[in-house]
Amino acid sequence: MIRVVIVGACGRVGREHISVFSRDKGIRIVGAVERFDSKLMGMDAGNAAGVEPIGVPITDNLEETVKKSDVIVDFTNPENSLRTVEIAAKHGKGVVIGTTGFSSAQRKSLLKHADTIPILISPNMSQGMNILFHLVKKAAELFGDDYDVEIFEIHHNQKIDAPSGTAMRFGRLISEARGKRLEDIGVFGRKGVTGKRSKEEIGIMALRLGDTVGDHTVLFGGNGERIEFTHRSTSRKNYSAGALKAVKFLHTKKNGLYGMEDVLGLE
Repeated sequence: MIRVVIVGACGRVGREHISVFSRDKGIRIVGAVERFDSKLMGMDAGNAAGVEPIGVPITDNLEETVKKSDVIVDFTNPENSLRTVEIAAKHGKGVVIGTTGFSSAQRKSLLKHADTIPILISPNMSQGMNILFHLVKKAAELFGDDYDVEIFEIHHNQKIDAPSGTAMRFGRLISEARGKRLEDIGVFGRKGVTGKRSKEEIGIMALRLGDTVGDHTVLFGGNGERIEFTHRSTSRKNYSAGALKAVKFLHTKKNGLYGMEDVLGLE
């Protein structure tokens, strides 16, 4: 039985985690952590998620809750996820992170703990999306520099970072396949007289609409043809199903840095 703590338990994805994880016989949710000012503080986490009670109250005491766990799952924000990893490292616990929007400095601070505890981090836990990462990388290698590349993503109007971590992941995979850095060739939105599109640039656009869970499209354009790779999330269950796979994978590790490609056995 793997003992799991869910951080951000009352958020959109956190509630889905509780719903999905509580149905798995190999998992026991032992903690559900939220901000101190949550209106659901003290409520049974199952009730907060809209499922049957699980006997675990919502709490803001991360450190005491972590002590009871094997793996912590955190899909919150960069500052909070860094705190989660620091506390997890203090107690020797693994962490699955689905948070996006980390700065370079924050990411370095987070990753230094992988020497002592297992950490799995991915901008998108969906199995389908991670297979698409694999396919797009291969396409970029095959197309080379002969095809223009554009990426666009759509998310709900409450998302606080842009472009999405998933869109940035696509951009980095493609730029690396071309021997470039996304920081040098990425173009984030266009306005005015921009001149001709350079051959090497990768355009990344972000749209925010209603309650869209997450749509991503990568386009390769050549002379006389266009190839599109699209993934649409119609529910957050795919993220939680992937996070569940990640928890089971990470539970067998002592330390190290991992991604969903490791969980799914992709290159």
